[in-house]
Amino acid sequence: MNVETKLISKILDEQNFYIVKKYNISANDFTSHSDVFEFVEKYVREYGQTPDYRTVMEEFDDYEHIGEVADAFPYLCKKLKENRGLNTSFQFLQDEVPKLFNGGKNKNFLKDLYEHVESMYSASKADSYAGSNYAENGDERKKRYKEGKERTAEMIVPAPYVGLNKILQLELTDYLLIQAFSNTGKSWLASHFGVYAWSKGFGVLHYSPELSERQQEARNDTLLGHFNNVQIRTGELENENEYLEFLEDFKDNDTPYVIKTMEHLPNGLTLDTIEADLQQNPDIKVLIIDGFNLITHGNGKLDRNAMTQTSRKLRQIFGKYKVLGIVVHQVNANEERENKKGSDDEDTKERVPKPASILGYSETLAVVQDASHILSFDAVDGLGAIQLVKTRGTGKDAIINLNLNFNLGMIREASPVDYF
Repeated sequence: MNVETKLISKILDEQNFYIVKKYNISANDFTSHSDVFEFVEKYVREYGQTPDYRTVMEEFDDYEHIGEVADAFPYLCKKLKENRGLNTSFQFLQDEVPKLFNGGKNKNFLKDLYEHVESMYSASKADSYAGSNYAENGDERKKRYKEGKERTAEMIVPAPYVGLNKILQLELTDYLLIQAFSNTGKSWLASHFGVYAWSKGFGVLHYSPELSERQQEARNDTLLGHFNNVQIRTGELENENEYLEFLEDFKDNDTPYVIKTMEHLPNGLTLDTIEADLQQNPDIKVLIIDGFNLITHGNGKLDRNAMTQTSRKLRQIFGKYKVLGIVVHQVNANEERENKKGSDDEDTKERVPKPASILGYSETLAVVQDASHILSFDAVDGLGAIQLVKTRGTGKDAIINLNLNFNLGMIREASPVDYF
């Protein structure tokens, strides 16, 4: 079946012409249907929408429409580019190489041949996006704006705290970093974001490499139902019947919450694993990675360059698969010592929650640079504080105070605060 026909058919059926521009597709990439593609392109430019397939069939007798093309746009665009490369290379070998060789007189023949072949290979790839031409894509922006009006609720992932939602809107494709010192409860915080998003209809993929499946699921049960976490794990719940009834609701649920812990990651957590899991679970909208340092970076070495590349790749993955990425990272010990040293109250000599700055990373600053938003968290004796230390919008340095009882799944905002 002709890939040109399949691609044009899919464009017409899904009324989505602009997506092929993302892959640098132009009429020059078509051999048999360049005139059809040009017609569709001109129609979109003139009327602001993709034509109906019957309109195209009336214009071109040689175009046979294919309904319900299952292949994805990226695959079809790549195949089209590859086919063009094969056709171009055949013509090049047949017509141009003899001229280039020039009967052996061209002393730079190999160099010239290499440059031509490299150029053809690059042109045959659809991996590089064309970008957008702001000067003439008004119709595309209009379409995106109208879609945005209808889909705002689907694109904004709510946080569990009212005060935080007032100053921060977490969107699909965002990179949210939650940073904290060791043993402060940052994993509980990340899990709270996960179960709350799930309760609002967002599919979640949660990597928790330091915990077992049983431990992570018990935490989720505690956060959702406020059952005693220790008693869940020991099988000694005082309100056991209530818990068993609670579990009856977790059957045939359309919204997934996929958990991967140490049992599911025998070779560690890798970027390839993350990407494969997202491909296999298209309903995922929130991705939690509980421990940036627990990812296998590069060749498994915790060197700065490898960690930087991991962070950069994660940012691309969140954008590519349109998920909110939540990454948990531990602030280094030196920063923690300095924090505690400067936070003693002179009268009580008791430490109060004091979130860390964004500068406390000895391994890599890439996570700070790449993150769209950074929440710095600290907790002491049932009191917690979240500070928004980096954001693209307003509210930077605002603090949300929390009352905490992790064992009962209580992570609640202490009191409303006027942030502006």
